[in-house]
Order: sequence, then structure tokens, then C-alpha cells
Amino acid sequence: MTQSAYARRDAGAGMPAGEDDMARRTNPEVEIGQGRLAGRWKAKGTVAVFKGIPFAAPPVGDLRWRPPAPAPSWNGVRDAGKHGATAVQRAAGFETFMHELLGGQGWHPTRVRGLEALMQRMPRPPESEDCLYLTVRSPALDPAAKLPVMVWIHGGDHQDGSGSDIYYDSNVIAGKGVVSVSINYRLGVFGYFAHPDLRAESDHDVAGNYGTLDQIATLEWVRDNIAAFGGDPDNVTIFGESAGGESVLHMMTSPLARGLFHRAIAQSPANGGQMIHLDRPFLAHPSAEDRSRRFAEAAGATGDAPIAQLRTMSAERLHEIVLADDERGDHYPVIDGYVIPESPFGAFAGGRQAPVPFVIGSNADEGTLILPALGAPMAEYRYLPQPGDAVQPELAEAYGDDLARLVEIYPGLDRRDRRAEIDFVGDRMFGAPAFYYADHHARAGYPTHLYHFARVPKLEGQTVGAYHAAELPFVHGSNVPILPMTAKDKALSREMVTYWTDHARRADVNASAPGVNHPEWRAFDPDDPQWIRFDHTVTVEPVQRRDQYAIFTSLIDRRVAAMTP
Repeated sequence: MTQSAYARRDAGAGMPAGEDDMARRTNPEVEIGQGRLAGRWKAKGTVAVFKGIPFAAPPVGDLRWRPPAPAPSWNGVRDAGKHGATAVQRAAGFETFMHELLGGQGWHPTRVRGLEALMQRMPRPPESEDCLYLTVRSPALDPAAKLPVMVWIHGGDHQDGSGSDIYYDSNVIAGKGVVSVSINYRLGVFGYFAHPDLRAESDHDVAGNYGTLDQIATLEWVRDNIAAFGGDPDNVTIFGESAGGESVLHMMTSPLARGLFHRAIAQSPANGGQMIHLDRPFLAHPSAEDRSRRFAEAAGATGDAPIAQLRTMSAERLHEIVLADDERGDHYPVIDGYVIPESPFGAFAGGRQAPVPFVIGSNADEGTLILPALGAPMAEYRYLPQPGDAVQPELAEAYGDDLARLVEIYPGLDRRDRRAEIDFVGDRMFGAPAFYYADHHARAGYPTHLYHFARVPKLEGQTVGAYHAAELPFVHGSNVPILPMTAKDKALSREMVTYWTDHARRADVNASAPGVNHPEWRAFDPDDPQWIRFDHTVTVEPVQRRDQYAIFTSLIDRRVAAMTP
């Protein structure tokens, strides 16, 4: 049955044709464990959309910096026509990202200035600690439908973003016969603060990772409720980009998420430079406990009960402290031995990741927008002194005898040439880790597919290339007004959505018959590594950057060994 047929059946089952049209003008309703929800029909009545569904209790007051508590129930019918508030955002990095993105499109400066002014005038969605909400889009509100489910985890460096961002506000995936879910989770200091006194409160001797626990709570909510929306709780795909891609790897590593999903897609996962531990330093990172202790001191919470003091402070005050000091304000997922028991690199290298069919990949020009935000070629050393025209000492120490080879591959890296650093960052942070994960997952015997996104707008003066996050509108079928799609772009988007939803439907990216622009995507073979290259022409080809990746993956292995106690 097509999704349109599902929608017609749900809207007016057993009704004459005229009454069917009338039913479609009413709001779709579902009954879940918490109560009854009223959503909205979208996509000409073929997709039912339910926004702002609470999946956990508001993490405020005494629930700040605690694992997510059970979601509230309600009486009557709860309106689900509006998104819930987004998590409190850091935002500064996002503004730099968008400035570089608009400025690198090759447009006339007047257009760039106009778009930047327009963005500054656009109202920002409300931010709040009370942010644990999700959105469900379904073409079939029938428990018997048992449609595949795709749960989207947004990116934003674990400091920004939301499940309702414009890139994801699309009904295209649901239009392919999939129940799609997009989620919020706590970010930054609210999601990953790891003070030792919080560890003392914990039943598991851990602190931090509250945002990661929120993600796990959404998967538990999906398990318990998604059948009411027509979804199959035994066929759940998690997918995400950047920090969301890293979160997918966290889900594949965490025993707490095991069995809550059945397929995975990681788009440009960005975890190569962090590797932060709860209670010991590593690389240039202090322990998460030490950083959180310094944050509490900056907030003036230095008495016998600093957590109690911090819980009485407003979110606005805590956010001010975050913005006052970039380094002190950084709070990220941590290796804690419980929620994230080890680095995802180590889990994959040891074959301890979730044994699920897996798609992973990166974009051709990831570094163009990431390097300006980092200000340094190695993310883990971005707060250390940066020489103006020479290799950073920590980079030279990390790569040792391989440094000369890196300078050959990236000419100018030794004198901080911008183009060389851009290419270095893209390969090191995104391309090589994607290859590493694909290689180890395939060697463990699990179905694995690797992609390379290379579509670049053909505009004179364009400098950002296939930048970090460039694939998002293609995966979600969202035509963002400031970056409109051409006819060829829309065709590419249709192909990518088909591959993604085929993976979700049957764990088979090739379930749809191959066509002119839809070749058979070969499973990753470590002995003959190939990827699918997504451009206006889609091709399957040998991985082109194996020499570059080999140097970076060698360092990953050395660091995994160094992280082992």
C-alpha cells in the first residue's frame, strides 16, 4: 500500500468519498502511553506530523544534571502542532559557520550582506532547559502498518542545533513510507557537565553524558510508543550528522543503547579530536571533572554544596559563564566507563560495537568551514599557542616520522598554508575516521557501506566546495531557501533518500532496482575498498584517498592503545 493510500485510510476509513475529504481537514490523533495527541496533516494530507512531544520530564530545578526522568502524562488531547523549545545554544560557532558558508558561495557581496542581515533579523526559536521534545512524521497511523522507523540525531558540536532545524523540517522521508523521528537533547554545559559531586550523586559512579542519556531515552520512547504512529519498534534506524554522527557511534558503543536500534547511518561523524575522559587527562584535554570543577569556581559555587548552588542559578547565568571563556565553557561527551565505556574507535577496533548494518561517509571538502571555526588544524590542540607560519609542535609530535609525508601530501602544511590545512582537517577529522570505522565494521563481518559526497555548486568564485553539512538537504529532501536546489540537485536528493530509506526498510541499500543514476552500491570490502560517490552523477569507485587516510588511522590506533588503562 502506498503512503497516500495509508493516509487516506487513516483519515477516513469506511467513509464515503465526500466524508473522507472532511476527515482529512481534521487533525490526526494518536493515543500513546502519556495520553492523546493531535497533530497536523501535511504534504497534501499524506503525512501526519506530531511536534513537541515530551519524551522525558523537563530537566530543570533539581532535575538539572540528572539522567532523564519519565515523561509526564496529560488528560484530554494535547496539541502537537508546534515544536518544543530548543536546548540552550552556544551559537557563536554556528554564526561563524554560516558567515563562511554564505561568503564562500561565489555570490556578489551585496547578496551575501543581504542574506546575513536577513538571518540576523530572523526570529530565533525559543531556547530553554525544558527542551526534551521530539517530532514524529508518519504516512500511516495504523499499528498494523509496521513501517520502518528512522530516528534523526542533529549535529552542532554538542553545543548547538535542534531536531526542528530547517534542514530537517521535511516530510520527504516520511513520504517514502517511513516513520521519521527527530529529537532534541541537552547540549553543552546542560548536557555534559561532569562535576565530581554529581558523580557522588550517581548510582553508577559517573557524571556528565546527560545529553547522551537523553538520546537513549528517545530510543526507549520509540520502542514503547512508535507502533501507535504506524512504526515498527523492531526496525529502527538511527542516523545523524557531525555531532549527531558521533552520537550514532556512541549509541553503537554504549551497552545502554544495545537492542534499541537495528541499523545505523553516520554522516561525517566528528569525534577524532576529543577523546575526553571523565577522571583523567588525555592529550591536551583535562579530565571532564577538572574542567567542570573550574566552571563551578568561575560561577562562584565553591562552598560545601556547589551543585545545590549551581542548580539554583538561572540557565541564563550559566550560559553567560560559558560564553565568557571558550575553553572553560566546553563540555562534551566523555568516556565514563558506563554510558560511553570506551572510545568508539576502541570499540570498533576491538569488535565490541553494535552488530548492525551500517552506512558511513563524509564530504569532499569538510575542512572549508570547519578550519575557520577551529582556528587550528588539530581540534584537540586548538586552545594551545598557534605558531603563525610553522607546524604546531603538538602536530609534529603526534605524527613524528610521518610529518614529512604529510607535507608531501598537503604542500604548505609546514608553513600553515590555508589550503593545505583545510585539506588536512577534512581528511583527518572526517574522511579517515569514516574509513576507519567502515574498515573495522566490515572486518567484523557486519554489512557496511561507505560513501563520499562531492556535489559542488558550479559557480565562479565558489570556495566552500562540498562543505561540512552540505549533504543535509539532499538526505532530508529539504530545499532551504537561501541555498536553493537545481533540478540536478533534486535528482541527486531523490537518489540519496532512496538509498537511505532502503537501508532503513530492509538493511539493503540496493533494494530499489538500479537505474541510470542509481548504481548498485557495493558493500565495503577491506581488501578492495570502494565507496559510492554522490555527485550529479552517482558512481561506485575505489576509495581515492587511502594514502592520506593510512597516516591518520595509524595515529588513531596509537591513541586507542594509549587510552587503554
